[in-house]
Amino acid sequence: MSYEEQDVIWRVALASYDPREMRVWTRYLEERNPAIRCTGYRSSRTLLERLEQGDVDVLVLGGRLEDMDSIQFLPRIRGLARKPLVLLRDDGRNEKSAVESLSQEDACYLIRQATLEDMLQELRVPAHRPAESLEKRCERIYRSWGLSTCDANKRYLTGALRMMMGFDHRLAIRKEILGPVAEEYNLTVAAVDSALRRLLETLDETGTQTWRDFRKEYGLERRKVTIGRLLYALESKLSQQ
Repeated sequence: MSYEEQDVIWRVALASYDPREMRVWTRYLEERNPAIRCTGYRSSRTLLERLEQGDVDVLVLGGRLEDMDSIQFLPRIRGLARKPLVLLRDDGRNEKSAVESLSQEDACYLIRQATLEDMLQELRVPAHRPAESLEKRCERIYRSWGLSTCDANKRYLTGALRMMMGFDHRLAIRKEILGPVAEEYNLTVAAVDSALRRLLETLDETGTQTWRDFRKEYGLERRKVTIGRLLYALESKLSQQ
């Protein structure tokens, strides 16, 4: 199916002090992927006003706005009711600071890009799917494993997976993955850890053949299934879909 046949439009906010750069991005992205619609912003005030409306799927920060740089702007995303996917186009010098700015956010992602080709590659796949696709994809997997639709612990697993998938390097399970999930639900890290352990116990006690097949496929058949191993196996499964 071509992009033209898709109903989903991927709304992209481009942020940079350089209008010429944004025109280049817009022309390139919209010509290569008709499902993308770009709007450029040069000031943090107008950009934040647009983000507060909740109708931006992707925010591309080009390194600097007219009144502040991208690292200074990132903390302002924390108060948004609906957070966008964040693509930070930078040379990497500020990557550590940017990661720290977003490390406590549950639905905001940092992907450092170097070229327009890289940016398009990241936007190409999400343009096929609505913003809630991760939750829907996870729910299909959980149902196939035999988890009850009423099991509230699934949301912690999905939240942890969302956090982990937002970074291209390994994160500390308790501090950098479970910590933000605990903050989202006003719980302690120990409570989230306990909930996920109960989820694993439920799966091992009552899980379907599909759960057993999943364990075998991802090398978990003869190993203790820890939260970390489950998350990385799930990430691998989702990346193959």
